[in-house]
Amino acid sequence: MSLSELAPIPWKDHSPTALDYRFIPVDTADPRYGEPLVDLAAYGVAGNGYYARTDGLNAPYYRSFPSAMPQVWCRKTVAEHLVKVNVTLEPYGVELFVLDGFRPVAVQEELWAFFIEQAKNVLDEPSEKACEEFAGTYCSDPRDYDPDDSTKWPVHATGGAIDTTLRLLGSAEPLYMGGVFDEPSEISHTAHFERKHESADSKSHFLSASNRAALRNRRLLYWAMSDSGFVNYPYEWWHFDLGTQLWVLDGGFADRGQTNKSAWYGPAKAPDG
Repeated sequence: MSLSELAPIPWKDHSPTALDYRFIPVDTADPRYGEPLVDLAAYGVAGNGYYARTDGLNAPYYRSFPSAMPQVWCRKTVAEHLVKVNVTLEPYGVELFVLDGFRPVAVQEELWAFFIEQAKNVLDEPSEKACEEFAGTYCSDPRDYDPDDSTKWPVHATGGAIDTTLRLLGSAEPLYMGGVFDEPSEISHTAHFERKHESADSKSHFLSASNRAALRNRRLLYWAMSDSGFVNYPYEWWHFDLGTQLWVLDGGFADRGQTNKSAWYGPAKAPDG
């Protein structure tokens, strides 16, 4: 499919961040609340645990996280929806390659510390508040985690959040997405290349071939996931939610038969082993 046949990714300035979803209620009576985690590989969806990699090729960390799992786990309904995404993607010769799903809180704590350190290195005035706002753009805050308090739940701890990219069917070659997974910069914002595209058009210029490829591939991922009920987090082209508080915050209830504007996934029980 050509770039012109893929609708632009909608965007707006100053979208809510991962610091803003905690007020969203969670319906603990929803039958999906207690849904089990499943190994995504059992559903035929490709992926592996990015934070468990030991080959040093998981930038920007270049190391494994002791509490990370090599398999990707997520809620059963999430896995079923990802299967539908792959059906949508098959005519384009690509499939999902999932990098993370359910994430232990211990890993979340390490990630939060990493992004706080990144903030201290890149901000001109790295006050405590500024560093928290920077980190909270790219990471849910796991501090004071309480499994009984819905205002303290990182979305990946629910099993309803998925980090994914695309790869070619057959060769398994990764598609160019225009940025490194977990890179804490504007290039990670889902609509980054939409903004560049809009600016280029207004000046009668054109995006480079690589930028156009990234724009097309992000659009393909965005719309394939959206068509299956997922909602993208606008600061990360790879992050999608279903049934989480962040899903509600970013508009998951709109036009999807969800009228009470409540999430249904709380903290998941970690898989045995």
